[in-house]
Amino acid sequence: MNKKFISGLVAIVFCLAFAFSAMAQTNQIKIGLENIKAKRTELNTQLKKAQEAAKNRLEVAREEVKKTVEARQTELKDKISKLRDKKKRQIVTRLDEQMARLNIQWTNHFSNVLNRLLEILGKIELRTTKAETSGKDVTAVKTAIQNAKAAIETARTAVETQAKKTYIATFSSETGLGAAFKVVREQLRKDLFGLRDGAMKNSREAVQNALQALKSVPKVDEDKN
Repeated sequence: MNKKFISGLVAIVFCLAFAFSAMAQTNQIKIGLENIKAKRTELNTQLKKAQEAAKNRLEVAREEVKKTVEARQTELKDKISKLRDKKKRQIVTRLDEQMARLNIQWTNHFSNVLNRLLEILGKIELRTTKAETSGKDVTAVKTAIQNAKAAIETARTAVETQAKKTYIATFSSETGLGAAFKVVREQLRKDLFGLRDGAMKNSREAVQNALQALKSVPKVDEDKN
């Protein structure tokens, strides 16, 4: 009778131990899912704020040089009005407007690219959180993510600096028109290509490095869901 009682008691203890273990695992999974959900919400909020802040910063940068641009354009228009050839006046006006438009279009494009890179980085960060929750070592990934954020911020500043630049031809006579606009056009091209192949390229590569670091985590694809 005592043996049966003890055997039954042992069986109950094992059952209770198993039940408590299962409950602990369930609670751990639940906490992990809640952390991931909170991280997703946090990243979405951060992304929206960052994109809105970037838009405002670009507008402020352009506003800072607005008076300078207006003064130089007034001076240019005065010179254009003194050109005897009507066709040349039209061409000069069109070229001047084209320079300003191109710089606006490209700085907007670069800003949009950086927004997209932030979105990608947010997804990488979320997957990193999932991997960390499941017990994986993501130290290298976190470092790469921070490096990517820094590179994107550097590129943001470079885009703002580019947005402040003006490209207005300086000439003293009709004979110097072609050379004057060639200089301005080449400078714009040089600046835009320099930004594209410099800070913008660095930010793209930094995000790619973060993605590669994530892929290097053993069995990280098991945490996709």
